[in-house]
Amino acid sequence: MLLRHPISYALVGLLGLSIIPQFVNLRPVMAESLAQGSPNQPAMNRRSDQLMNSLNPTPEQQQKLQAIRQEYQGRMQQPQQQMRQIQKELNDLMSGNASETQIRQKHDQLMALKQEMGLLQFDMMLKMRGVLTPEQRSQLADLMQERRQNSRRDR
Repeated sequence: MLLRHPISYALVGLLGLSIIPQFVNLRPVMAESLAQGSPNQPAMNRRSDQLMNSLNPTPEQQQKLQAIRQEYQGRMQQPQQQMRQIQKELNDLMSGNASETQIRQKHDQLMALKQEMGLLQFDMMLKMRGVLTPEQRSQLADLMQERRQNSRRDR
């Protein structure tokens, strides 16, 4: 399975930084803020860019990676907008007199969109992975493991 390989974990993490990190493993508490848009998006893109630059990509690789990112950001725009709308509707149902069944149905719609976003993110990760050399993949895995360890210490 692809995600059992450390490099795959690193690329998933990298892509999470560049687009929407919590879509694959969303906690319910975070759903509203993510569905409303990501105010940290520019910071996430900067961190992602810094990480990629630390791999010393060639100009050709930089161009390809940027093209992949742009392609997928465009493809993710509509599902993101739908998620914001559905999250608003879910919030309205929760604060109103809606039945449990209605609330669950709306939640299921939100979860389906999150899954769609996760698949798009995974597809993007695979394309980006194809641009990197084996050495860069290994270096990226090391950098991502270091980041995970540092973030655990900060908790």
